[in-house]
Amino acid sequence: MQTYSHFLITAALGKRLKAVVEKKRLPPLRGAALLWGSVLPDLPLILISLVCGLLDWRSGLEFGSEAFFESSKMGKLFNDWFFNNPWVISAQSLFHSPVLLSVYGLTAYFLWTKKVKTMAWLFWLVCSCFFHSLIDILVHHNDGPLLLFPFSWTFRFHSPVSYWDPNYYGIPFGLFEHTLDLLLILGFVLLFFRRRAKKRLKP
Repeated sequence: MQTYSHFLITAALGKRLKAVVEKKRLPPLRGAALLWGSVLPDLPLILISLVCGLLDWRSGLEFGSEAFFESSKMGKLFNDWFFNNPWVISAQSLFHSPVLLSVYGLTAYFLWTKKVKTMAWLFWLVCSCFFHSLIDILVHHNDGPLLLFPFSWTFRFHSPVSYWDPNYYGIPFGLFEHTLDLLLILGFVLLFFRRRAKKRLKP
């Protein structure tokens, strides 16, 4: 799923979480941590992609040409390094791996129970990363998160649906995803103006 879609979905669900959290023995909700966690898993690969794109641009390769996909660093990143380069795999798995995220989350929760208050922020950051990863597991055919990293560097769930690949419902899913994005944006805009109107009515 697109990174901005993760952000919008998490922002919408975050508004519903407060009532649930208050009834459980969980750290106090941190909205900013949820939003950062919604995009954090994708940031390492985005950064690597930007560096590869810059290097390709400086080399003079024409984007979209046959030579670009055969010899560009961007092409190598997504066709080879993503699956085979240990540094790229590690960077991509750092905040996508359910195993690592479980360790981060349990550690943050344990330290929060020991009165380390700042761990509440980390706990919700990790929970949001976990939600991001769960969605990715369900909408990536063969390029989703490594389920058992760092114990396995190849095991992935092969979903019947891909958010981008037209061979695995990528086109209808893309339409669904971006329709949902537009509806969420519309909902946020309406909520903003509703709150603004209520403030004006207050004496």
